[in-house]
Parts: sequence; C-alpha cells; structure tokens
Amino acid sequence: MNNNTKEAVAFLARSLIDLADMAESELTEVVELVGVDAIRDLMGMDHLRTELTHEQMADEICDYIGWDPMLAIPPWTDEELSVCGRQIADLVEDNNPLDEDAAETLFAVLCWHGLKAYLEWNNEEEATP
Repeated sequence: MNNNTKEAVAFLARSLIDLADMAESELTEVVELVGVDAIRDLMGMDHLRTELTHEQMADEICDYIGWDPMLAIPPWTDEELSVCGRQIADLVEDNNPLDEDAAETLFAVLCWHGLKAYLEWNNEEEATP
C-alpha cells in the first residue's frame, strides 16, 4: 500500500472512531451508516487530512452523509487516536497490500466485532517491555 493511501486510511479510521465516541454509538453502527462509498470518497479528499483535526473530520463526515447527531466531547487523546489509526492502517495493508480497494477493506475492518479487543491487546503488547 502506498504511503498516501495508508495515511488516508489511518486518518479516516481515527476520525470514524472519534465520531462513534462523540455520537455515543457503536463503531460498527456508525461505519455502516457512513457506508463504503462515502468512505471511499472521503479517503480521496487528501486536502482534508492537512486542513482538519479528527474532530473536525468527524463533523465533515456527518455533513457529507447528512447525519446530524448530538456530539459529545470525545474521550480520546490525539496520541491514542494516532496509535489506533496506525494499527488499523496496518490491518488494512496486511489484507490489501496493493491498494485495490482500501476503502472496502477499511469498511470491513471497522465493522469487525473483534477490532476493539485487537486494539486493546496490541496496546497492552506495546506497553509491555
């Protein structure tokens, strides 16, 4: 996977995680609501990664799909979101190393019910010396 695609995957994953927490919803529900086509389109908007924070991108996602939930303050720090985004981008890359349809793979990874446990396990592994 090229670096630009991997960065797009990581940024959108972080933003969707942030959005799910801000909307106080399950990640899989939010990802299914957003849909693979919107994920594909949003990943293609490279300028957004340089212009927006994760919270702003969460708002942009809502605007893009016409969803207007009440948003709470997210519990994640930027560092925590960055770690999750990198881990998810690595999963997407492992499953789709040729960039064939990274958006579709990202959609599948974010809808995976074991994702939370996988991220928690990896965070514990990184913290263990």
